[in-house]
Amino acid sequence: MINDFLRKYQEELISDKIQLKEDMDLLETKINEENKFLSLLEESNESYFKEFTPRDINAKNNAKAAEVKLILEDLNNQMNIKNQKMKFYDGRLVEINALLTNTAVVNRPSMDNNIPSNTNNDGNASSDLKNSLSNIKDYVILDPYRAKIELEKIISAL
Repeated sequence: MINDFLRKYQEELISDKIQLKEDMDLLETKINEENKFLSLLEESNESYFKEFTPRDINAKNNAKAAEVKLILEDLNNQMNIKNQKMKFYDGRLVEINALLTNTAVVNRPSMDNNIPSNTNNDGNASSDLKNSLSNIKDYVILDPYRAKIELEKIISAL
């Protein structure tokens, strides 16, 4: 029952994390576009004749550059907030994985008492391995980080 709750919560976090990652990618694209636009504006202000002209050549460009700088500041603040949320999701997912691993170990029935000492456990182990790999296959697209963690668990258990 607790495992079911943790798995549902884990799935919600993974879904939220995927959405957040998409938002961050979009925000990063906006930041890059605004940076390019700003550099273009600043480049256009650097005229060879600027030193010989007694007035401001591109007042509109300067105003637009100031506006773009404010937009960039806001976008960077949004990115910082999203990075903090991503760290929160990563931390929660690590905690849930640890809880699920611990409860899975505690709740896992002990097969050693029922198996005679001369019987090997290869069939059961390969079945468990297949199940684990099947679960990881589902995580690869949704959460590559979690898939990596699960694979590392399998490797360390071998």
